Amino acid sequence: MRPLPTLFAAVFLYGPSALAQPAPPAFDSPGRLPTVEVKAANNRLAAYKDLFYPMAKAVQQGLGGRAALAVQLRAARAGVRTDDLAVWLESGGESLPVRAGEHGLYVVPVEERFVQDGRVAINKNPKDVRANLVLVPTLAPDAWTIGEVRRLLRDVQTTMAPLIPWHHRLLGWAFTRRLGVAVCSGSPLAQVEVRDGGGVLARYPTSEPGRNHANAPVYCHRFNGNEHFDPRARLVLPEDAQVLLI
Repeated sequence: MRPLPTLFAAVFLYGPSALAQPAPPAFDSPGRLPTVEVKAANNRLAAYKDLFYPMAKAVQQGLGGRAALAVQLRAARAGVRTDDLAVWLESGGESLPVRAGEHGLYVVPVEERFVQDGRVAINKNPKDVRANLVLVPTLAPDAWTIGEVRRLLRDVQTTMAPLIPWHHRLLGWAFTRRLGVAVCSGSPLAQVEVRDGGGVLARYPTSEPGRNHANAPVYCHRFNGNEHFDPRARLVLPEDAQVLLI
């Protein structure tokens, strides 16, 4: 699967943030999900209000129920344990644990009371981990239609565009125009069906190799929203389907 730069890369590389040293997304293997690395001092990942909160709130308001903003944490070097990772929001004497979900992703909460001086913290030295922000589709497997694919891709552009500095709007627009919804499976022999009523309009093999958010190999078929089907046509996903926005 051809790696695609995302809008998040544009926002974090060129937009205001509390991150000390933003780094460009690394595409060192085919099909690797595009992300952006962030670094911080001590155990603070970033100030909550400067990056995590505005991004998570925008996603909640514009894509609520269909996608979530999440943090992916991986070891930055050999020998660093990640099975005991803990992430939390803290402000003054209050802290709020952020639990790991599927593939070890930490969905960023939207918490107004932490906005003023809150921070996202981890129980590791930030130099020992790589922290990436990813956008994760959250629609139920049986809720996907061609229309939902198109709507999600359109709304990602609308939701994220205001967060990009004006002098990089064209770059951000180009990035989001290339996003797609990839239906992935652990098997290259799985299929995604497009159905209208009781009939099968098309079958697509999950034949493009890639990697999911846990860095595990998967095989995908990518929808770009330009497929010539009625918006009401349903997607029937493989039993082990993982849906990625790339």
